[in-house]
Amino acid sequence: MWSLKAGLIASSLLLSSTVLAQEMKVTVLYSQPQNAEAFDKYYFGKHMPSVYAVKDIKKVEVARPRPGRNGSPAAYYLVTELWFESPEVLRTVTATPEWKAVIADVDNFAPPGTVTVLVSTVEPKK
Repeated sequence: MWSLKAGLIASSLLLSSTVLAQEMKVTVLYSQPQNAEAFDKYYFGKHMPSVYAVKDIKKVEVARPRPGRNGSPAAYYLVTELWFESPEVLRTVTATPEWKAVIADVDNFAPPGTVTVLVSTVEPKK
């Protein structure tokens, strides 16, 4: 599953030259886990230290979505955003053994079908 997502990330990096100077962002959406305590223990104790060790990630943000206005559970349990200086930096990072280890590690705490990955070009402020 993650190899498919990694392939999607790699293919989305084939961008036109008009966006080469723009920042890139990888957003990872984690569905509600069956065991939140076990998820958090692994995610924050093992997975995120390996993410933070990857060089050239400009910024990392982890957020917990709030419940809906009617009190319904959030659609996602956790949202992680990884910011990169440019498409070239993202392309370089995704080719490293450290990044490949991060991707391979996801199956250790998030079952297949519970993770959505978005790769985005960050629009400049106007």
